[in-house]
Amino acid sequence: DRPARSGLDAGAAARQSRMKIKVISRDRRDFVRQRKTDLTPVPRSMAPELHPFEKAREYKRAVNAVKLDKHFSKPFVGALSGHFDGVQSMAKNPSSLSMLVSGACDGEIRRWNLTNH
Repeated sequence: DRPARSGLDAGAAARQSRMKIKVISRDRRDFVRQRKTDLTPVPRSMAPELHPFEKAREYKRAVNAVKLDKHFSKPFVGALSGHFDGVQSMAKNPSSLSMLVSGACDGEIRRWNLTNH
């Protein structure tokens, strides 16, 4: 770096050496309770990489993903169609493996014989 010889060169050098500074400003109202019954707001980072349980959380997500992959990799056997709205509940007959009852949100209850499907 050469020293500036004139005021014009010094201004050009100052413009080239500018640095951006990010200022953190916090509003006091964000950390004060509005009512006495309110809890005091606590600032915290929601960044997942800063969470202390991140490794355990990621491990559990990976295990669950593998379980779901194994569950959905089974061959699709068939579909029971007949309800017009979403099915809310299903029950099997404890004495017969081929009997199934389903209830839908439209108020309809259907009895299914799985040997026919």
